[in-house]
Amino acid sequence: MAKRWGKAEPLVAAHIKGVSFAAIQQHPETFDEFIGHGKSGIYVLRKDRDVYYVGLAGSLRKRLPAHLNDHLRGKWNWFDLYIIKKTKVKYLRDLESLLIRVSKPPGNKTEPHFICHKNITKQFKKALEHEIGSFFIPSD
Repeated sequence: MAKRWGKAEPLVAAHIKGVSFAAIQQHPETFDEFIGHGKSGIYVLRKDRDVYYVGLAGSLRKRLPAHLNDHLRGKWNWFDLYIIKKTKVKYLRDLESLLIRVSKPPGNKTEPHFICHKNITKQFKKALEHEIGSFFIPSD
């Protein structure tokens, strides 16, 4: 029987995908009003269709416009944003880390760490090596 996960509680409250940076630049009031005050989440800056940078923001309406004039200026031309439910904001850093590790965008210079986790890669490798070794006669 398939595992039941119970009632799903959403992580993402809303999202916007594939919007030109010009929307922020030329219509800042509409952007501010639409995003609203105190919206936290993850944003993706794209150069054409490719992911260039992934970030998190305690205030999306302040953070995205800031990237029009900072070290990322001119390196992106589209964005996506994902507003995270207030009760799930505690997961933002891990969510950002996961997305960066998977997509490896060129604008994110370092691979981020998860807040608290156990890297079991070495143990898994050792277990596999043990399994592989069981196919051979032990050497003297």
